[in-house]
Amino acid sequence: MEREIEVKLLDIDIENFEEKIKALGAEFVREEEQTNITINSTAHKIYKKDGYLRIRIAKSEEGEKKYFTFKENISNVKVRDNIEHTTEVSNVEDLINILKCLGYDKFHKGFKNRKKYTLNGLIIDIDTWDKKTYPKPYVEIEAPSMEEIYSLVDKLGINRESVSTMSIDELRKSLKKIV
Repeated sequence: MEREIEVKLLDIDIENFEEKIKALGAEFVREEEQTNITINSTAHKIYKKDGYLRIRIAKSEEGEKKYFTFKENISNVKVRDNIEHTTEVSNVEDLINILKCLGYDKFHKGFKNRKKYTLNGLIIDIDTWDKKTYPKPYVEIEAPSMEEIYSLVDKLGINRESVSTMSIDELRKSLKKIV
C-alpha cells in the first residue's frame, strides 16, 4: 500500500518541459513501454469517486514486471490523492479470467511510453499514449505533498490551467465530449 499525491500537466510543450527539468538537475531513471488495462463491471460498477482497478505490464531495460492495482481515491481537490493497493502478478491472462468469472466485463487496454525522472524527491513521468487511448502527451508529477507539486509547477512557469486531477479514463471521456 502506497500513498500517491499527483497531478497531470496537460497541453504543455513536452520537449521544452523536459529541457527545463534537466536544467534544474532532474535525473533520468528509465524509459518504459507499458500496457495498462483498466477494469470495471456492469454488475459491480466501481465509481470514479471510489477509485479504479488496473493491470499494468511494464517493460524496460531492467525486464518486465506485471502489477494488479486498486487505486483508492482519497481526494481530487487540487491534486489526485490515492492509496495504491498493488501486488505483482505472474500471469495476466489467468488474472483476467478470474476477474471475468467475478463479473468484471469492461476492459480497456491502452499502450504508453513513459520516461521517468526524479527531481528533489519528486517523480516526474512524461507519458505518451497510443493515439486511440489519448492523443496528446502529458506529464505526471508525484510528490509527498501538494505544496511541493505546486512549487515545481510555479518554478517552471506552468500555467495553473494546465494542471489536471483527471484519471486517464476521465481524460478519455473528456475527449469524447469535445468531439
